[in-house]
Amino acid sequence: MFEMFLTIMAALIAAIYGVSQSVFMNGPHRNYYRIGLLVLILIIYGLYKIHHTARQRHLKRLHVEPEAYVYYAKYTSLLYRAGYFISYFIQNILFDYIYMWRNFNFCKGLDVYDGGVGEYYIKFRHTWYRYLKLTRYRHKVSLKKLQGYAADMKNQMIVDALQTEEEKERYLHYAEEAKNYFDEHGTLTKSVLKSFANYGQIDWYYRKNILKNYKAIACVRKYQPLVIEMVRQKEDWNQKDLNEFRKKEF
Repeated sequence: MFEMFLTIMAALIAAIYGVSQSVFMNGPHRNYYRIGLLVLILIIYGLYKIHHTARQRHLKRLHVEPEAYVYYAKYTSLLYRAGYFISYFIQNILFDYIYMWRNFNFCKGLDVYDGGVGEYYIKFRHTWYRYLKLTRYRHKVSLKKLQGYAADMKNQMIVDALQTEEEKERYLHYAEEAKNYFDEHGTLTKSVLKSFANYGQIDWYYRKNILKNYKAIACVRKYQPLVIEMVRQKEDWNQKDLNEFRKKEF
């Protein structure tokens, strides 16, 4: 997680530096802009504190340890999502760059004899072709898996903290209804959750986590086959082009 922390801090520092060097900070009305920026920061901070305090109180009413609950809530927070994407993207770029650099140096040696650098160009094209789209899909699938896992863990904490067995059975039965509906229809919405028995007796945190979990599962089922197909197609095209290229006489 140290690299994630560095990524987030680097992004924040770059954003702050960019704002500080912008025309808003250096123009004739820069003092007004600075005051406006300060007020905006204070408003955001105030809203965050209100949200944080309200969540702490609600979790205490549920007899759930706030720190443990927030630990899973932060799995897919905005800053972590940005950090995941930047870190994942940069690491893949560096890995592919090093791989291609080594491959290119090897092919340059072949080029003296038979023009082998052409195969490098084919591999390079297929490595980077639709690379951004593939990275975005992989990132989405990974985040949704994390989101579903975190939602399950948060709901487990809520159930474990319930005071009576009757309450636990009610919550588990509600979750079972949601699971059965999702297994049958492949989707789950807020209006569907409202139609289940004991809707009003189930805490809204629990309902929200159920909805997040099944939305995440639906997203993974939609995009994971696309990722697998894109990788398979890339490998097929790569091998086909290399084979045809080697057969051609120049």
